[in-house]
Parts: sequence; C-alpha cells; structure tokens
Amino acid sequence: MQYIRFRAWLLFAALAVGLVLLFRWAATRDGIYKSEHPITDEAIVEYYPKLYKHLYNRSAEELKPFLTHPNKDIRAQAWRGLASTPVDSVDAYIALAQEQNTEEAWFAISNHRLNERQLRNIESHWNDGGALRTGIAQVLGRQGDRKSLGFLLSKLDAGISVKGEYALALSRLLLRYQVNAEKRIKIIRRAFNIGDDQLKWTYLYGWYRGAKTPLTAAAKDTLMSRWKIQGIGFSQRVDQAVNKLLPKRTTYNITNVYNSKQKLEHNVQLSLELAKSLGNLSLTSQNSLAAKILLMHTNPHVRHVALQNIESKLSKDGRLYDYISTQMIADSARSTAVWLQAVEALVGVDSTVAAENDRQINMLVDKNPYLWSQALDIYEAVLPPEEYLDKVDAVINHRDTLASMYGLQSLASFWDKLPEPKRNEEIVNRIRKLTFAGLDMQDRGIAYVVRPLLENEELFTNNDFGQINSKLSAFQLPGDIEVFQQFGELYKERFEDQAQSTIDSLASLGYPPLNRSLAEAGWEVSVTAQPPDFRMPDWERLWELGSDPHWVLRTEKGNITIEMDPLRAPATVSAIDSLSRAGAYEGVPFHRVVPNFVIQGGDIERQDGFGGPDFVLPTEPSELGFTSGAAGIASAGTDTEGSQYFMMLQWAPHLNGNYTRFGKVVEGKDVIESIEIGDKVLSTDWY
Repeated sequence: MQYIRFRAWLLFAALAVGLVLLFRWAATRDGIYKSEHPITDEAIVEYYPKLYKHLYNRSAEELKPFLTHPNKDIRAQAWRGLASTPVDSVDAYIALAQEQNTEEAWFAISNHRLNERQLRNIESHWNDGGALRTGIAQVLGRQGDRKSLGFLLSKLDAGISVKGEYALALSRLLLRYQVNAEKRIKIIRRAFNIGDDQLKWTYLYGWYRGAKTPLTAAAKDTLMSRWKIQGIGFSQRVDQAVNKLLPKRTTYNITNVYNSKQKLEHNVQLSLELAKSLGNLSLTSQNSLAAKILLMHTNPHVRHVALQNIESKLSKDGRLYDYISTQMIADSARSTAVWLQAVEALVGVDSTVAAENDRQINMLVDKNPYLWSQALDIYEAVLPPEEYLDKVDAVINHRDTLASMYGLQSLASFWDKLPEPKRNEEIVNRIRKLTFAGLDMQDRGIAYVVRPLLENEELFTNNDFGQINSKLSAFQLPGDIEVFQQFGELYKERFEDQAQSTIDSLASLGYPPLNRSLAEAGWEVSVTAQPPDFRMPDWERLWELGSDPHWVLRTEKGNITIEMDPLRAPATVSAIDSLSRAGAYEGVPFHRVVPNFVIQGGDIERQDGFGGPDFVLPTEPSELGFTSGAAGIASAGTDTEGSQYFMMLQWAPHLNGNYTRFGKVVEGKDVIESIEIGDKVLSTDWY
C-alpha cells in the first residue's frame, strides 16, 4: 500500500512539473515571455507614462498634481518619485503627507532634509492619532536631530503601537547621538519585554551597527541576563545581535548549541557573525573548538571569515594549524578563495608555505583574476619590500586592468604597514612610478582606486598636481562619474587652490549627480541643472510582463529567482528586461561579494564594478526596505543607475531610500549565500 501511494505521489509531482514547464513554454513560445495576466488597469496604462515624463524632469511642481490623483497607485508612485526629486520648500508636502497619511507619502518626506522648525512641527502631531505615528517615526529616524531622539525616548514607556518604525527610528538616532547609561538599559529592557524577535533585533540594531554610545558594563550585563532568560537557539536574529555585542561571553555557547541541534549549517548569517567574533577572542580550548566547527562549515564564506579572524592567533603546534595545513590546504577545488585564505593564515606562522604553493597560487589568479587581492596579501606577508614591489610591477606591466586595480589597491596597504625605517627614497619613487604607470592606462577603475595613494603627502606633494590633473582629460561623463567624484574629494582635501579652475570646469558641465557630489565634498557648486537624459521604459513591453514577473538568473552555483516589482521600479525593470533579452547578462560574474552584507553583479561592460550600459536610469526608491533577499540597483549617487544589481544577504535599513529596490529573491536564497567573487551568471530567463 505504501509503495502504491509513493508511486501515486511521484505521478502527481511529475504532472505538476509538466504543467509548469508547459506553462513556461506557452508563455515564451514566440521567444519572449508574456504574462498570462498583463497589466491592463486603464489608469496605470494611461498615467504612468505621463507621470514618468514629469518625474524624469525632476520637477516637484510637475509631480504635485499626481500626488492627489484619484488612483492610489498613481499617487503612490508620484510620492516615490518625489522622494528623489529636489524640493524648494517641503512644508506643503508635509501637510499633504499628514492629510493622506500613507506609507509612500511619509517615505517621501523622510528622504528630504528638514529644519528644526519642521521637525518640531512633525513631533507635535504625535498625539493627533496613533495612525500618524508610523510615518512620524520614519521621518524622525531618518532626518531627526538630538531633540528628536529625546522626544522618542520620552515615549519609550508609553505602550508604543508603532512597533517597528519606532524601534528603528531609535536605533538610527543612536548611531548619531549619545544617550546616558540609564536610557541604554531602558531600551534593552524594552526590547526583551516584547515577544516579537524581529522587534528585539530592531531595538538592538543601533548598537549592532555601532551606536555613538556603546554599551556600558551594566548595559551588557542587562543584555546578557535578559538574553539568557529567552534562551539560546530560539531566535537566530537575536542570537546574532547578542553575539556581535557580547562575543567573549557568547561565541562558544551559541556555536555549540546550534551545531548540536544541526542548525548551524542552515543559519549562514549567524555563522558568519560567530566567525567574525573569533577575532575578539583568545583561542582557549572552548573557543578553539568553536573555530574548528566554523572552519568545517559547508558555506565557503563562513570558513573564509573564520580563517581571517584566527590567522594572527595560530601556532605551529596547535590543532587548528594542523587542521588547516592538512585538511584545508588539500581542498583547493572546494573553494579557491578559502584555499588562498588558508595559505595566508599559515604563512603568518611559516612563510615557506607561500613558496611551496606558489605555482598553485599563480594558476588560481590566472583562472580567476578577482583573487589577485588575496594573492597579493600573501606575497606582501612573505616577500621583502623590494621583491613585493617587483611583483606589483609585473602585475601592472601586464596591463590587465582588473589585476592592475588590485595591485594598486595593495600598494596603499603595503605603505601603511611598512615600518618607518624602511620608507626610503627608493621605495617612495617606486610607488610613485607604479601609480603614474597605472594612471597612464587611462582606466576608470584604476583612477578610482589610487586615491588613497594620491592623498598621502609622503608619496605625492603639491608639485605633483599638474601631472595628476592631466590624467583627468581621458575621462568623460556620465560613464566616468566615479572618477570625477573621487578626484573632487581628493582635490578638496589636498589641492584646493590649484584645483579650483578644474572644479569650475567640471561644474559648468551641469551634470547633477557630479555637482551634488562636488558640493558634498565642500566645493561651492550649484546643483540646479538639467537632469540626465534617462532611458524611457518600453511601456507596452512592461505591461506584458505583468505586475509580478519572475526573473531567473542561472548561475554556476544554482538558480536565483527574483520576483520583480514593475509598478514601483518601471524604468529599472524595463531596462533589466531589455538587457536580459539581449543576452547582456550572460557570462557576467559577480564582481563584489561582502559576506553578511551583499553580492553584486551585472557589470555588462567591464565586469569589475566600474562599467555599465550606454544609458542612465533614474533612482526609483520606495518605502520597501532592504531586507534579506531584497534586490536593488547599484549607483554612484542619485540618478546614476545602470545595469549593476545587488542582492542583500542581511537586513540593512541604512540603505532604505537611497537605492532602487526592484524585487526580492523568492527562490535560491541558499544560492546567493554561496556565491563567491568571480562566479558567473550563465543565462537569464523570465516566467
């Protein structure tokens, strides 16, 4: 009977898979995916294109009529557009936000700088109705001042119904302003008096990120006692936050409990936090056991981070050294980045390990140039300064721009670590020569990464300004904006008087993203200029995709499926669709991977993070936050977006409102956690 049931289940599963495949074939039988449920709402189809013509002008006055449009979707998108549009006076919009009291309206207000009068006015409406408090908290969290923090703290015992936004507002303000010891303990107690684990995590987020006022000994004791009452293993989020704040008291216990329950492998972000905390610990027998468990983790990033944080603590007669030198070094095929990190950990104890594995190191960087950063760290650790510079010289003379970028980045670290007696004239001249050789390649990535070298007064003097400045003539807007942004900051810091005419010339080009960055760097630059020439969405095609199409990235590690959001980010989704159908993303690697934070790919031009398409997209921020799995578009500032996308590995509310969120990962979260730098997207598809 069980066998018959099993066969019936298999037949049912096969039929279900067949129906899915049939549906996908039907949807793409003409070669282009079309939703069975296209967007047909007459108001959206008619007014979205009209709205975007005005939104692209970045004119608040032109957007204003849409803020009161009868259709709620049109109103909502108009508010989102206002969030990244300059506003001369925000008072009228605050009044309208209070009247409408929608999430999108308050989000837009929270994206604009408010003066003290406006902040006090918003706070005065707290008691007008509980429904307003969510929006008020959002605004105060992002734009509030020290008085706003005091105002919110005065409500801590008032049975707040705002929940998440109130807690997040407190955490955000704690990152900027100090509070006394009593208030710190009060916030911790409030957090653990709540049953919602996400809310506990939100209250602790300010300290997790690095609050202006760190926890006192008494506050740490309070946190520890409240956490013990809750118990280890009931909330991965809370355990992760507590481990970050109390690593010496918690790392072994959390690692041991999760490992014994076979939950550690399934909690990658917690495991990464535990691996990072090893850097704050001495390797006692218990902590060494925790380290060994983390070094055996199935996720490569956990192993990598664990190695980074124990390498300075290893001894040749220790068990961890033995495990790394026998087991991990023999396993280069499993993860090349982890293998290189294992070599780096060992050379700190035995420098001969580098020479023994030199051939393998060279083979790996030839296959994956993104590993040059790690390889150069190994060479820096074992080679005399002159020989290390020979190695960097060979990398730059090879004229591979990606490898040269890593080579020049490593020079800044090399110089910082070089003992004062060894900083002789010969070393200085060699670094200068290598820097200018890199700049002579006229590559935007190289020009971007050399700033730490150029701002060092021991290496470059005021007399070098003319030669440095001459390199800018090779770059143009908008593609090279990041170069001009970096040089604008460098010039303000090092060459202010000499650079004034260059800055004036750049500002006269009237490119708003550049002028904004120059103004932020301290230059007197007007930001009132024409907006960029944005790519207009293909509206007919966008309606065909439907309201929630799924974009599939087939990678070397598995498939990632993102549920897209065409109504919140139509320009972005339309561009991604066009690039995908053209095959532009095929073979493009993930060029940036930051464990416990983000993976980033989609540089269809250069594949190093400094390239993109031949068009510019507007920033399309929304009220949706950057939670784990959120997918967004990288940028160099407002209205500089292109083809590069990122996916969040961790909740990061500090990104909210600053970037376009175009969707969320609904399948393949384990894949995004396993992606390593250099892993490629093989193909993309829709369903």
